[in-house]
Amino acid sequence: MRGMDRPGMKVRGHTRGRWFRRGLTAFPARALQALAMLALTVALAMPRPAHAQEPPGDEPDTLEVPSAAVADTVAHAARPALHAPAIRTAPVTEPPPAVVKAPAVRATRLVEPAAVSRGAPSDLRDVNQWVAWKNAQQLVALPVEARLFYRRGLIAHQSGQMPEALANVRGAIDLDPSFLAPHLTLAGWLVFSDPAQTLIHCAVIVDRIRRDFTVQLDVVANVLSLGLEALFVGLLAAGLIIVVLRRELLAHGLFEHLSTVITPATARWWVPVILALPFLGGVGLTLPVLGLLAFLVPHLRLRERVLFGLLGLAAVTAPFALAALDRFTLALRTNAPPFYETPLIEHASWDAVTQSRLEACAQRDPENGFAQFALAWHARQGGQLEVAERAYRAALIAWPEHPAVLTDLGNVLAMRGHSDEALVLYRRATQRDPANAAAHFNASQLLTRRFDYAGAGEELRQASAIDFDLVKQYQSRAGAIGMLPLVDEWPSPSTFWSALSHAATPRGPQPLPLLLRGRLEAAGWPFSLAALAFMAAGWFGGHWQHRRLPLRTCSNCGVVVCRRCARRRREAALCPECDRVSGGGETQEFSRVLLLQHRARRRDSERYVRTGLAALIPGYGLLAHHRVAGPVAMLSITWLLVRIGFSAVLPFAVTPRLTIPGSELPHVFVMLALAGVYAWSLAAYALVMTVERHRDSQLDAATHGRLAQASRRQSSMAA
Repeated sequence: MRGMDRPGMKVRGHTRGRWFRRGLTAFPARALQALAMLALTVALAMPRPAHAQEPPGDEPDTLEVPSAAVADTVAHAARPALHAPAIRTAPVTEPPPAVVKAPAVRATRLVEPAAVSRGAPSDLRDVNQWVAWKNAQQLVALPVEARLFYRRGLIAHQSGQMPEALANVRGAIDLDPSFLAPHLTLAGWLVFSDPAQTLIHCAVIVDRIRRDFTVQLDVVANVLSLGLEALFVGLLAAGLIIVVLRRELLAHGLFEHLSTVITPATARWWVPVILALPFLGGVGLTLPVLGLLAFLVPHLRLRERVLFGLLGLAAVTAPFALAALDRFTLALRTNAPPFYETPLIEHASWDAVTQSRLEACAQRDPENGFAQFALAWHARQGGQLEVAERAYRAALIAWPEHPAVLTDLGNVLAMRGHSDEALVLYRRATQRDPANAAAHFNASQLLTRRFDYAGAGEELRQASAIDFDLVKQYQSRAGAIGMLPLVDEWPSPSTFWSALSHAATPRGPQPLPLLLRGRLEAAGWPFSLAALAFMAAGWFGGHWQHRRLPLRTCSNCGVVVCRRCARRRREAALCPECDRVSGGGETQEFSRVLLLQHRARRRDSERYVRTGLAALIPGYGLLAHHRVAGPVAMLSITWLLVRIGFSAVLPFAVTPRLTIPGSELPHVFVMLALAGVYAWSLAAYALVMTVERHRDSQLDAATHGRLAQASRRQSSMAA
């Protein structure tokens, strides 16, 4: 107040007031009327100010989106969050109680003018602009743009531009937190440089597998298909190696039978031709291996006979395995029960063509809950609340008291202004599923709008206790008046698995992209009958030859002999070569020394060849020593790694891929796993060789002891 007494301020203030009052009184009446008319004219000529609650209906977006959806605070792009992939968000547009009706309606539709007026970025090369635009628009996800930038990141990685690749892939996660492929890619890229980030991405992957049916279906279908395929290939490869190792048993009997008809020299040329003929006859690889193993059954050990039985069982029951895997293809059919494209629209943006297709499916099968739920979900994405409400009520008839349908129907009713009925539906949803955090969260928002802060706090507390990550994430998405969006809920995976297990078995071959599709092994029952015929023919042929011409091995070197070619040396049966070697000794003891030297040379040469092949083929050395289980596992794992790492992509996928071949599993993982398999094979083979050498040394020591005793006995007799 002291400042008012200073010179200047007091004078200027009073002088301006007196001049203004004199000026108003000094104007004549006509001048005042003219000024009033001028002010009215200016006021009428000015444009009407646009209200914040009425944004323009042609809001730009990355995809074609109906204008009715623009009235929502999160618009039409509601998508699942990172920690709640089965949950969607929706704004509240219903008015509060009548005492504050008018201002509350404006407040619920209030959006940021800058965010509404700003269009989508036009540059598809800058992921940061798209992330900033998504956050400004309060969109939950941009799935198409996320997959586009993810593919650009893969291409940049192949080009050696690692910083750009990391930026694009991480931006894809920001654009669509429910997109799983970027987490897999980053976990592979950062496994050595940043293991902590790899663990974080692995945790996200595990959480998605636990919550998302499409991911579960991909994992289960791929594991079963690739696992059965790898097991079959492992059994087949092990059987083929056993046939190669026992080739002398096959060739000797055939040679002896042909020698009775043609000359031995000619028969020796015809034997390999006849043995290779089944493999070159166009009947595949499985049938000849089954027939030859059945022929060798009298000479196989117990473990090898078990392998033959498992391979025959796998070949005969192949149609049953393919039929069981065909059930997973029901999720790929978009115009037939049980799902009617439902798994594919969870992350899809609204589209008029898709909407009409879903409406046709819902009209064609009104009692199918998935058809009705898909229509309601997609219609709510497009802002068609009336259609969504009608479809949700039809889905509730098909799925009585389903918690997801109750929650989503409550959200639609809340957006249409029926908060009382929405609260009743939320209460029913929580009674049906006490772990439904979305219903508690949505009820807390409606109670807050009713100024029931005690009830809202209790509902929010229960939601936080069930899913704290959900509450934490959506609390940061409050609008201009502090209101949080409602949360839509997607059906749990158990709903989809139950429908898939009770669905009718599809008829005819299904589009399951197995490697065996189109091959003879996947021909169905004709192949099973052919496998039985080959095994029966081999079984009878092998037993017939074994009774007519029994085969045995040389007592010294292990070469296959029969009663026609064997040379008797007292109690031992020798092959012609060992008989020639033993005939060069003047005494019996010297002949035994020559036989031992010949056996050592032959075993050393066989050991060198076997070791070389064991270093190239996993499990070969163990199969040569009559081990079966370990080699089958090694061959199956090797095939699986080569199949995944160096072929195209996984054989089953519900959602379309926007990747490049070979990007699903880093090659460094494949190489490390293959190195581990080869190390396992070589270590097991070295252990078996050590045991074999120890046994051979003991046998040689016992033989030398018998030779020394025989020499002393003969010396005493000569004396």
